[in-house]
Amino acid sequence: MIKISQLKARDLADMHLKDIEGEPMFYKPDPESKDEKPVLIRVYGPGSEPYRKAQVAAQRRVAVLLKKNRRALEDRTPDERAADTAVLLADITHSVEGLELDADGREGVVALYADPQCGWVAEQVNSFAADWANFSASAPKA
Repeated sequence: MIKISQLKARDLADMHLKDIEGEPMFYKPDPESKDEKPVLIRVYGPGSEPYRKAQVAAQRRVAVLLKKNRRALEDRTPDERAADTAVLLADITHSVEGLELDADGREGVVALYADPQCGWVAEQVNSFAADWANFSASAPKA
């Protein structure tokens, strides 16, 4: 018999960021050392409270636009749509390791995800977070 507790997904998982060509990215914490560490983005999974709250917040932002008028939602520019996605992804990002962001904390994470030239990063995080398998008990631990 399988217990329900064995089916539960983990709240967090580490995503090893890949560069634009699909190669895993590494950084040197100490420039003098040859040791490299993976560039990691720790992400909340679909079963976690932060993920669910982020989804509700995104739905509320859409509802506000719809209440204003339907055209407000449909007429958003690509930059406005990217900004919405950046906020959602920042809300499900626990931490970033190995990247020097342009600003501290959440502001830096939002800026990273909103940058159109770094869209490949946002795409990876979005895809990773949506895949339940990344948060399974057998997946690499965060």
